[in-house]
Amino acid sequence: MAANAYEDVMRVLSNVRSIRAFVRENDYELLLEAHEKLGVALDERKEEYAAEKLEREAREVKRQELLALIESEGFDLGQLAGGDFEPKARKKSRTSTQKREPKYVFVEDGVTKYWAGVGRKPRPIAQAIENGASLSDFLIKAEEQQRLDV
Repeated sequence: MAANAYEDVMRVLSNVRSIRAFVRENDYELLLEAHEKLGVALDERKEEYAAEKLEREAREVKRQELLALIESEGFDLGQLAGGDFEPKARKKSRTSTQKREPKYVFVEDGVTKYWAGVGRKPRPIAQAIENGASLSDFLIKAEEQQRLDV
């Protein structure tokens, strides 16, 4: 399913008013058929969820048993990890903030600007694509890329 269609379905299903409007606007037989199909899919997902929950619970029981065994033998996790190690709180890992090389070039208000292709599309590129242009039309040529690297 396309991302756009998925977003449309989620927007309708996540709001009671939208669901009511959808129900009012569609044929009753279609709604019954959709209800049956959704019920089948929901039952399948319910079974998967129950199996996942049982697996998580079994792992937690096993983990508790292992911790109890470790403590009953007089060890702690730090000793088992290899010496005088005491578990410390993990530091949050920082994501890389390196500036990415630009892939696309566009002109906005008479100023040449560059975009790395990550994140939100710049408005001039988005508008051009809506009007039939291709994203590849904005690709930086090899010669210009070399000039930017210098």
